[in-house]
Amino acid sequence: MRCRVLVSALISASVLSGCASWFTSSTRVEPTPLQAVRVEQPLKLKWSDSVGDVAHGGFLPVYQNGNVVVAEARGHIEVFDALSGRKVSELALKRELSAGPGVTDTLVLVTTTDGRLLAVDRSSGAVRWEQTLTSLALEAPQAGSEVVTVRTNDGRVTGFALADGKQLWSVSRVLPQLTVENNGSLQRAGDEAILAGQAGGRLVVLSPKNGNVLWEASVASPRGATELERVTDVVSRPVFDAGQVCAVAFQGRVACFEARGGNLLWARDVSSSHGLAVDARNVYVTGDDGSLWAFDRSTGRNIWKLDDLKYRNVSGPAMLGRYVLVTDGEGYAHLVAADSGRIVGRTKVGTERLTGQPVSLGDTALVLGRNGRLAMLSLE
Repeated sequence: MRCRVLVSALISASVLSGCASWFTSSTRVEPTPLQAVRVEQPLKLKWSDSVGDVAHGGFLPVYQNGNVVVAEARGHIEVFDALSGRKVSELALKRELSAGPGVTDTLVLVTTTDGRLLAVDRSSGAVRWEQTLTSLALEAPQAGSEVVTVRTNDGRVTGFALADGKQLWSVSRVLPQLTVENNGSLQRAGDEAILAGQAGGRLVVLSPKNGNVLWEASVASPRGATELERVTDVVSRPVFDAGQVCAVAFQGRVACFEARGGNLLWARDVSSSHGLAVDARNVYVTGDDGSLWAFDRSTGRNIWKLDDLKYRNVSGPAMLGRYVLVTDGEGYAHLVAADSGRIVGRTKVGTERLTGQPVSLGDTALVLGRNGRLAMLSLE
């Protein structure tokens, strides 16, 4: 665990300061100054509220049936009306949380700092069941209709029965000596598959029912002269859409595969720990230096690259209507034209770095700041 935390700290330092090595000094790379934007599409802050301690990326909000559910480290779970931002309900657990929430119609699923998985009744706040995990979990549980899936820091993915918490299956992988801290690289594709980004640049697709491996592929292969240079992990959520699965690796590549058999369609060299998004035509990736790329979904051809936000702690992208939305380390949200890569709208959301990818809801999107400010953005 100490090695994994160290690698994450070094990665952050290298991206922000331009350090080529732990052992060599270099001049800090300053964030690219923002240029004035000719607004073609206004970006509106629809509502915002404070939700507490969400210091790392394992506390992304979840939209479900017209509500937004969010958890925070001190054990509070809050539910907001998605249209108005009005607080609908609040639950107070007397537990310190490490990640969450996963959400069903009746339950909120969270993990605790002492290595437990909790299923909390959404009406009463009572813990219906809890299970002991094999290690700490730093990403939210993924809930399906019958099975909830949890990834822990020891490289294990485990399925539990949603009804009573009984462990159904567990899949483990031996981790390399050094890995990047992973706050979210599990993604459910309905009740048919679980996409799991792995250390070593691997992508595994599992059956939610029994944990069987449906297929496995390499997004990127480790390369370099040192252990640090060979760290190549998939630490952001893969995306499933229209028969394709796409994923991106830190110090690696972005790659798209056939969803059924896992055959590689194309791959391009881009390092990212921030994530990607897709629409009908393109795959959008935020590089670790803050550049934003668009690749053709069919061929992998580079459509455009935006360098205006380099070194600004840029988030992974999310679709907002027909535009691409990213946020930065100074609390700005930027709207990018999907066809050209031009910034066409901008708004100030907060004063601190926004955490994780925005959560796309179609013509609106949720963003969460490290200061605990939850905001809903929309197109005017």
